[in-house]
Amino acid sequence: MAARKKTIAILTQSPALGSIIAMVLDCEEQFFVQTFAHTTMLKRHARIAPIDLVVCDYQIGPVNAAQLAIDLRQANQTPGTKFIVLSERMDAQIRQACIFSNIDEVIVKPMSPLFLRDRALAQLMSDQSHASHTRDPGRKEQQAKDAPLADNVVYLWGKNHTMPTERHPER
Repeated sequence: MAARKKTIAILTQSPALGSIIAMVLDCEEQFFVQTFAHTTMLKRHARIAPIDLVVCDYQIGPVNAAQLAIDLRQANQTPGTKFIVLSERMDAQIRQACIFSNIDEVIVKPMSPLFLRDRALAQLMSDQSHASHTRDPGRKEQQAKDAPLADNVVYLWGKNHTMPTERHPER
């Protein structure tokens, strides 16, 4: 039996950015990528199909990514969904909201779409390696956080809790 493709939902303020991200992520065979124009459409879709990863801007119209994550988890629509949030800046308020809502990563713009693809792969592989580790305790777990790193990624749950203070060029 074939493994289910991982579903990635993309929700951005800019349709052009969403299309570019979708195009880059859709090149991976193990992903099913879908873009959404509004948070309500994403919530409706989450009721009928599982979503493994949400890639979204921090501010999405009147709603922010932290509120979206809380809404999806409270409705128990996507309990194990990972979140990668794109933001133009990172301050203490955004950081606290992301930690409170259990967002996995915040990437400070600008970023390369290929770098974002690598981070999406890393987030989704961490689930697979964790699941395989729980099934076979003798097997070594891959560390997804060891995937390509940059100074514009803020890890909210790792050892490194530093915030970038300046913009960095694409890598």
